[in-house]
Order: sequence, then C-alpha cells, then structure tokens
Amino acid sequence: MMNPVLRKEAIVTMRSWKTYAVLVLFVGIAALGAALYIRTAMYYNYTLSFDPSDMIWMYVLLAAVQMSLIVLTTPAIAASSISGERERQTLDLLLVTKMSPLSIVLGKLMSSLAYILLLVVATLPVFAMIFYFGAISIIQLIELFVFVLCSSCMIGSISVFFSCRFKKSITSIVFTYLVIGLLCFGTLIVLMFSIFSYQNTGQEGVPLLLTILILIPNPGVAFFSLIDMQLGTNITSSVLTYYDDSNYSTLIWMANHIWILHLIFDAVITILFVALSTIDINPIHEKRRKVKK
Repeated sequence: MMNPVLRKEAIVTMRSWKTYAVLVLFVGIAALGAALYIRTAMYYNYTLSFDPSDMIWMYVLLAAVQMSLIVLTTPAIAASSISGERERQTLDLLLVTKMSPLSIVLGKLMSSLAYILLLVVATLPVFAMIFYFGAISIIQLIELFVFVLCSSCMIGSISVFFSCRFKKSITSIVFTYLVIGLLCFGTLIVLMFSIFSYQNTGQEGVPLLLTILILIPNPGVAFFSLIDMQLGTNITSSVLTYYDDSNYSTLIWMANHIWILHLIFDAVITILFVALSTIDINPIHEKRRKVKK
C-alpha cells in the first residue's frame, strides 16, 4: 500500500500550477544550456560546423547544470514539509492518525524525492541529443541519475529534520542551505587550512587519507569524481595525490572513487537524519521537551 502522506502530497503537488511552472523552468534551463553550448561550439569552429566529438563536453555541462539545480531545489521543496504542516495547524491532526512518526517522515521525504525524480526524468529528452552522437552510454547516464537522486535524498533528509526542528519554514530552509554550504565550501576551507598547517610544520602537504576523508562529504567533489571517472581523465586522483603519491592500492582506489564513498556517506546521513526526525516529531518527545522548558 502506498504511504498515505505520499499519496496525499502527490495529489496536491500534481494539481498545483507551480509544479508545472518549476518543471518548465527546470527543463528550459537545461535545454537553453544545451542550445548555447551547440551554438558556441559552432561559432568557434573553423567551418562553422558542429563536431560530434564535442558532445561529451555538452554532457558534462548538462550534468553540472542538473546537479546544481537539484542541490538548490531540494531544500526549497523538502524544508517546508513538516514546518508547513505546523504553519497550517494540521500537524496535530496528522499525528493523531494511525500512522507512526516514521511513516510520516518517510512519506514527506518520499514525496519530495518523487518530485525531484520527476525533474530528473523530464530532462531525458535533452540528454537524448547526446545519445544521438554516441558520446555516452546508458550505464553512464544511469550512474549520473543514481548519484543525483542519492545526493538529493541526503539533502532532503537534512531538510526534513530542520523542518521538524523549527516551526517556521523559512528558518528550516536557511539552516538547510547553511549545511549545504558547509558541505560544499566548508570542506574545501578545512582542506586549505590543513594544507597550510602541514606546510608550516615542514611537511609537503596533507596525507592522502586525510584529504579523502575531508572531501568525502562534499557533493561537488564527488560529482566531479564521477564525471572524471566516466571521461577517464583521472584529474581528481592527480590533484589528490599531488602532495602524497602513496602506493597503497586502497588509497589509490579511494582517490579514484570518491563518488562511491560519497554515496555511502549519503546513505548514512539519510538514515541518521530520518531517525532524528522521527524522534523529534514524536509527540511524546515533543511533550517532554516542552516540560523541560
């Protein structure tokens, strides 16, 4: 049986004109990016023609645009899932039903992910242009979509947690974007400080294992690691091993497959924040929290 919250949210979402407006805007941005790339490639070609070998870089562009849009869109969709119920004063009615707090949290999370999945599937016609020229394989496209959906699941679970934690949707959205900023840019700042600290102590740079552990939570680095692996350029591993060219096969594999380690990180964070959201939304826990105050 379908989760009641998921069924209700799906009906409400598909009846809203905003859903289709965002869908058109999302696909429009992807199509515009593809059109601009083809136009630019033709303009800089000596014969003003299009080179089919350039389609692989169009795939990189579309993948980056899609990943960026998903990262920016997911908090806006999921961060108001529970707090929106509070603002409409319908959360108490939802809690007195036979549904468990876990079912409510999972229903809200799955409804957000279902909309993200709709956005991802809607871009398939744009990616179909790349298939026409044989730039990528279906396996590579599936890897990209799985990575994007797993990243959105992780961000969505964090968004739902803050939505359970705060009463206002705007507050939960702001905190979610702050966490995303820490994952994307905070890890890079920590790595830079680590490099400076190790160099000040007379060492060449940060050990490879520490570098990998710092960058695993970063969705941007993991995304480029996936693209790097699909293109076979090995840029990511070359940058990571610049200061530490360790010969350990395990570390080399980790440097070449940060995106796989990031997927494991996504799974752990998703389970953790779903559990925290379930505890936070539990009426007994909320009552105890009010008593302590």
